[in-house]
Amino acid sequence: MPTEGESIGFGARSQENLRAEFAGRDLDRHLALFYESTAAQLDTVSAFLSHGLATGHRCVYLADANPQSRIEAALRDADVDVAARAAAGDLAVRDASEVYLDGGFDSSNTVTELRSEAERSAAGGYEGLWLAGENTWAFGAEKSFDEIVDFEFAFDSACPDEPVTALCQYDLRRFDEAAAAKALRTHRQVVFDGTLCENPFHVSLEAYRSGDAEHPDARLMLEQARGLAESNRELDRREERLTVLNRVLRHNIRNDLNVVQGVLTELSRSESLTAAEADRVAAAASHADAVVETAAKARYIQRTIGRSTVEPTPLRPAIERAVEEVRIEYPNARIQAPASPEHVVLADVNLDVALEEAIRNGIVHQDDPTPRVEIAVSIPTSERVRIEVQNPGSIPEHELRCLRETRETPLAHGSGLGLWLMRWIAESANGTVEFVDADDRTRVRFELYRVGD
Repeated sequence: MPTEGESIGFGARSQENLRAEFAGRDLDRHLALFYESTAAQLDTVSAFLSHGLATGHRCVYLADANPQSRIEAALRDADVDVAARAAAGDLAVRDASEVYLDGGFDSSNTVTELRSEAERSAAGGYEGLWLAGENTWAFGAEKSFDEIVDFEFAFDSACPDEPVTALCQYDLRRFDEAAAAKALRTHRQVVFDGTLCENPFHVSLEAYRSGDAEHPDARLMLEQARGLAESNRELDRREERLTVLNRVLRHNIRNDLNVVQGVLTELSRSESLTAAEADRVAAAASHADAVVETAAKARYIQRTIGRSTVEPTPLRPAIERAVEEVRIEYPNARIQAPASPEHVVLADVNLDVALEEAIRNGIVHQDDPTPRVEIAVSIPTSERVRIEVQNPGSIPEHELRCLRETRETPLAHGSGLGLWLMRWIAESANGTVEFVDADDRTRVRFELYRVGD
């Protein structure tokens, strides 16, 4: 653990990142900061308070281990005009003992004092009160840590309608593991190592008081909370980038290919084309149509799979919807479906779309004016239902290789999204899909969990 002389903060960039997090998140009324160095503490509280001031809140800091001059210096380093803000009443840096321990710690008196601060902020026309307090004062109070936590709960309960955002601060060099774990359990949001985290270990007041909240390893809990927060932020960033990229590419593909299709249509009507030229134009038009269809399927995937849910699903209506949809598109196809599969399966709500893709896939890979597809339902185990879509022909090897490798590569990429769509829909319900080529036949085999008898 670093000593005071070794303490370093997160730096200006991380401080700005924290300010951005405070600005971009819905903050809970009651946050907790866990720190191991004074510099890291000051970086966080200056980011917190400077953002509060910038958004029209009255800010109060309750100093204990740090002298007031140190807090004011940290705020000046964060570009806060401390003198002007204090003169205007926007900012107050007070001695914590004036609030917490004046004449000895008294929970009800302290709650009353903090509530008065909130009411003064509202009366002064501020957006609300932002309060940051150092909890090192607790070591001078003849109270157990449970009573300190009860005080924090009492403050939340005393002014539930007041616009208050409080940042409690816990120095991990002073609080033992048991106390730090209790503090962690009682805050929905925590700041640790320069990261604002949604706390996965938070419990209700009732659970805390029942004793179920005990956990000795506070450091592990904090590191896990930070890791989870960082992972969630990275997922959010990736999803945002993919959404933008998807939208731009689909928009460009649609607009550009509309032009290409229009030109090819006009060209195909020209009587000056030779037979060979007409064939080339028809091939180009076919490829353009295929790309447009792929773009439309990508749009469908974005709209549906990202918002899918899993629920008990009667199998027969799902098969019937899939067959009906494909028959509209391929009226010459001969699709044989089971008469009455009454099974209920645990499935993604888009199961019929996956079955539709399997049937369509079976049709397009047949060189036959009247392609044939058969659908069979069986019970391979007491827990599973198998839906098998069979047809003559085979799936191109490069398509199947992509699915086996679970990624696209420059040398082996799928020409369509249908196989991936089937896989994603099946796996979202912990099901499986298998693509089997044998005896000059293709079998797309779904297995899903059975629900009920």
